[in-house]
Amino acid sequence: MICFETMNPNLFGSTTRPDEYPVVLKPSLTAMDICIRVANVDPRRTVFLDDNIHNITAGKSVGLRTILVGRAEKTKDADYAVETVTEIATAVPEIWATATATGGFDVGGERIRRSKSELEGMASIAAVGA
Repeated sequence: MICFETMNPNLFGSTTRPDEYPVVLKPSLTAMDICIRVANVDPRRTVFLDDNIHNITAGKSVGLRTILVGRAEKTKDADYAVETVTEIATAVPEIWATATATGGFDVGGERIRRSKSELEGMASIAAVGA
């Protein structure tokens, strides 16, 4: 997850003036490029979700796979469109691990077998640093 502070670290230093560096925000292509570089991801294998058509267009222009959230119909730059984020698993099943006939999951070539109760016990809150 990339946040505003990650893309604009210069704004939060004690020796930095706001007029020294430009603020980088979506839908700037610079912002999209910074996110891809900071996350160290292949944009062709990365999904970008947003509810703003301009941001979706920017994401698509840098090679991201895009999901427009909050709309039933996709635009020319949205690969998918969903009303709510809960619909993503159905609309884009290939981004999730898929259950096999024997009851486990194949994730990146590795076989994983877990029961629902085991998975619930593993759930924890993870802090995301900026």
